[in-house]
Formats: sequence, structure tokens, C-alpha cells
Amino acid sequence: MVPTSGQPLQNVSSTTISNSNLRPYTSTTTEAGIEARLFNSRLSFDVTLYDRKTTNDIVSTAISGTTGYNNVVLNVGELSNKGIEVLLSGAPVKTGNFSWNTSYNFAYNKNEVVRLAAGLNQIQMASSVNGWAYINNIVGQSYGSIVGTRILKNANGQTVFNATTGLPVATGLQTLGKGVAPITMGWSNDFRYKRFSLNVLLDGKFGNKIFSLMEVYGTRLGLMKTTLPGRENGLQLSGVDQAGNPYSRTVPVSNLRSYYDNYKSYSELFLHDGGFVKLRQVIFSYNIPADLLKAINVQNASVSFVARNLLTIYKQTDNFDPESSFTNGSSQGFESFGLPRTRSYGLNLMVKF
Repeated sequence: MVPTSGQPLQNVSSTTISNSNLRPYTSTTTEAGIEARLFNSRLSFDVTLYDRKTTNDIVSTAISGTTGYNNVVLNVGELSNKGIEVLLSGAPVKTGNFSWNTSYNFAYNKNEVVRLAAGLNQIQMASSVNGWAYINNIVGQSYGSIVGTRILKNANGQTVFNATTGLPVATGLQTLGKGVAPITMGWSNDFRYKRFSLNVLLDGKFGNKIFSLMEVYGTRLGLMKTTLPGRENGLQLSGVDQAGNPYSRTVPVSNLRSYYDNYKSYSELFLHDGGFVKLRQVIFSYNIPADLLKAINVQNASVSFVARNLLTIYKQTDNFDPESSFTNGSSQGFESFGLPRTRSYGLNLMVKF
């Protein structure tokens, strides 16, 4: 960038460097499945097994900022996805005026980075602020693994302290979990009584982890519950030193902020189970009688009340919505002050002439 009269003359508008060596990716999928209808189609199921191999997949990976860019697009070698998809549908109740139809879907996907570009065992897909955690693709592990540090423990589970600094010792970088959920599910129920209908949809994801940058800053500023211990009489610490000898000390109240600020060095403290189940949508409808519509030449009409993102039924994150992740791209597994999903209400009017 060349400044002139205090104004930029030229600058690089893209943060991703081009790659003239990119090749198109190829994907090969093998599928096998079974489908059945029972009891006059009152019960049905559909099961599919698949094995998908993708070669030369195109991904964006982080590079040194000294290049003038943040990312470069690469072919990553080979990815493997194996899994199962199940769909169960049924009509448990069907009478003259009332019916209940239900549908449940479940999917499990096991992905693996089989190989990367020549000479590479891992590539960095994304980094949190200040490098407190990373999203890496590592050969032999799941796509989008969360990588970070833990508090070092001995064989008995005791915390290992640095006797000089008085702080817990951090491990080297380790794989902490999967950023991409391997399990997804959805359950839809449709109830009908005369002219009224009610549709209820639940969905969820399981098996992934989330690293929360918001909690890192909240801890450093003393805003999280984890920083409450020690505020009255100081914080009692005990464990072993690096030589294996018993170690203990008291962090005075005046030094608590500095001590908790160091928690940023231990990624695992801000790692959470990303599983959730949500009441995603509720639709309550009424079909207007046809004899009321004849005068205005309308064949049929209905009015519906629609509500979305009503309730989180299950989650393991106390301070943020597990869906408020940093991105839905290569950085799945990071939370960075993201907004929760918007709860919405609306009225729909459908008319057929």
C-alpha cells in the first residue's frame, strides 16, 4: 500500500492469495441402501450406507501475514467420508378427524484426512486470536480438528506446576476434539384435527467440540464464574512441581487477575461439548372453509402462525449458543462473540385462486 497525501493509493483488497497450480477435485461415492413400506405404508424406513472419497479437495489454509495475505487456496490430497443415513416415517394414529404423522432422520459421518499435499502431515485451516487454538487438517484424523494445549497432569491426575512462576505447566499442542459434528438428527411431527394442523420440528447435532474465544476474554477480565474462587481469602493451589515433589501455594487476592489471565494459555479450559437439541419450528394452521371463499372466487386458503428457534432443549454450553460458531466454513469449532440464532414469529396467509 502506497500512501499519498494521507490517503491510500493502492492496497490489496483480497486476503487470499491466488494459486495457479490448483486442480479440480474429484469425488467417488459408493452407496448401498434398503427401503421398505409396511402395514399399508403406515410404517416405512430407508437406510443408506455410503463411502465417499474426495481427491484434490480445495480448501483455504492460513499462511504467514508477512506475505501480505492471510490465506492460500490449496488442493489437500484425499479425504474419506463414510457413514449411514436413516429415515423412519410412520402414521401412528389415523382416524376420521385426527391423524398423526411422524418422521425421524439420523445421520452419522466419519471423515478422515487420508493424505495431504506431498511432504505435509498437517495444514492449519484457521487460528483463533493470538493463536490460543487452531483448526488443523491432520493426516489420519478428522477433517477440521481443534488443536490446542492442556494443563499438564501427572500419572495420578495431579496438576504439574512450574515452581518458578507458580503457574500450571501447559502441554504442547494436542488434538482436543472434532470441530465438525459427526452426528445429526431431525424429528418432525404433524398433527391434524379437522381443519387445524400443528407441525413441530426438532433437530440436533452431536459429537463435536467448540472453543470459545468469548470465554477466554471473559476469564481474563474476571467476568466468568470460574474466576470467583479466591476473591475473599486468596486461591489455594496444590499439586506437584516438575520434579514430582509436592507443591502448594496461595495466590493472594491482589494477584488473582494476573493468575486467571494466564488461563488463556490452556485451550482445554474453554473447550465445550457442542451437542444440542432445539425446538426448531412450530407451525399452527387453520384451513378456511370453502363455502366462505366462494364469494371471492378462491378455491382454498389457510392462515398459519409460524415460530422458529423457540427453545434449546439440550446443550452443554452455559454462556453461548452452540450454533453461534465463528464460521460455517473451515473454522467450524470456534466461537468468537457470535450472536445466537434469532427467534422469530410470523403469520402466513396462503390463497389459491
